[in-house]
This record gives sequence, C-alpha cells and structure tokens, in this order.
Amino acid sequence: MPCLICGIEGPTKKVKFYQNIGMLVTRQWAKVEGELCRPCIGKYFRAYTITTIMIGWFGVISFLVTPLILLNNIVQYLGALGLPEPDLGAMQMSFGSTPPPPAGPGSLKFPLIFGGIAWSAVLCVVAYQQVDFIERHFPSINAKLHAGEITDETDSEYAGIQIGKDVRGLEADIKSNDWIGIRSELLARAPLLTDLDAQNVKFQRQLQKERDANLGATDACEKWAIEEMGPALKDYTVAEDNLFAFVKSNPTIGKETDSPREQLVDQHDSDLHKFIVIFSDANSHACDK
Repeated sequence: MPCLICGIEGPTKKVKFYQNIGMLVTRQWAKVEGELCRPCIGKYFRAYTITTIMIGWFGVISFLVTPLILLNNIVQYLGALGLPEPDLGAMQMSFGSTPPPPAGPGSLKFPLIFGGIAWSAVLCVVAYQQVDFIERHFPSINAKLHAGEITDETDSEYAGIQIGKDVRGLEADIKSNDWIGIRSELLARAPLLTDLDAQNVKFQRQLQKERDANLGATDACEKWAIEEMGPALKDYTVAEDNLFAFVKSNPTIGKETDSPREQLVDQHDSDLHKFIVIFSDANSHACDK
C-alpha cells in the first residue's frame, strides 16, 4: 500500500500522531492519520512529539491534553517499530522531491528555540518561589535571585535562611582552650558576621517600611516581626559585633580585660537566648504560612 505522505510503494502501517501548541488562552493542534511508511512515521513522530514537549503545555487545556498526546504518539511509534524499511530503490525514487512533514511553524527550530526560552522562564519562576529547595541544592542561584533588597515574601524567606546559617556558624562550638586558639577560631568566622550585619540591615529596613505602613495592625506575623523578631535580631547582631570588636582588639587577655569580656559575653548570651526563643515562636504567630 502506498504511503500517505510520500507515496512510496512498500510496507506501511496505519498510525495517528497529534501535535499541540499551547498559547495560554488558546491552542493550535495538528494531526496526521493514515498508512505511513517507516521513514515518514519517524519524521512525524519526532516533529510532532518534540514540538508538543517543548511548547505544548502552555494553557489550562493544553496542560491537560499534552500528556495524552505524548502517550498516544509514543504508543503509536512503538507499535510501528517492527515495520520493515521500504525498498532502497523505491525510497530514492520517492524521496527525491518530497518536502519534510509540516510539523509546527515551519520547522523544529521554532519550537526548540521558543520552547527553550519559555521553559527557562518557567524554571526561573519556580526557582524564585522554591527558596528552601534551591538553597539546599543551588545556593549560588538563590544568592543571585534574592541577594538584593527585600521586596517580597521569597526575599524575606531567603534572608531568614541566611540569618539562620550565620547564627549557627557563629555559635558553633569552640575547639580551642587557650585564648590564642579561641581568638583565631572566632576571627575565622568574620565573614559570617559580615553577612549577618548585611542581612540585619536589609531586614530592619524592610521592617521600617512595614511599620510605616502599619501592617502589624492587621497581620499577626507582621506584628511579631516588627515588635519582637526585628528588635531581637538587632540586639543579637549588636552584641555579636561588640564581642568580635573585643576579640579583634585584644590579641592577649589579662585581669584588666576580664571584666569587660565577661560583660560582653553575658550580654551576648542573653541576646542570643532571647533571639532563639522569639525565633522559635514564629509558628504561634501564623508565620508558618
């Protein structure tokens, strides 16, 4: 039986391939159905399936029908794998002037380029929203997306994650027993304090905007952040800065430094405890949404 597409006389199989192009509020689709030879089956399967994979998903209806189209195309193609190739002489006679199958807008170049751009945009949106996941697996991407000023909830979440990492690093156990070793370990954590200072400045600046907008009057979480979390973070950061300043300016310690050192340590421990207690209470203020 002759092939529906190229007209070649040879082994053919009845197949049905679909193609979908999602356009958000509408869609375009195409279908080829009939007796096709193996080369034409391969061409249509690749063209229709790749186009659908790349740009078939965009739209509510398209999102629902695209998996069905892909499943159909794969089943149809697998069912035709046992079809023999046409005779070489017949192929040369038939394919000499046969154009490629009309898959998508002109060629696969459009769906590949447009689909690549569209999926890149989708992935960027997903990455921007999934702050915790991206921080665990791709922290450098998170930094590029959220390292600026706090403008939305995802930026706040990122700042919170960084503050938590800084605090855990700064409060990690000290292994040394003598002042020289203790001082060296503490000073090695200076980059963490620098980041904590930066995160605190951004956080306090955003809280001031929220305070000016009186957001705490209608939102329990905002009220907690403005009245409790913000001041606790500020106090802890100041205490940590003061302690680091003392460590940095005192290569050695003696009786004359015991009293100011103890005062700084006591203040630091008090502010750290207050910060941890308040931070742990976030869920009770509806901040777990």
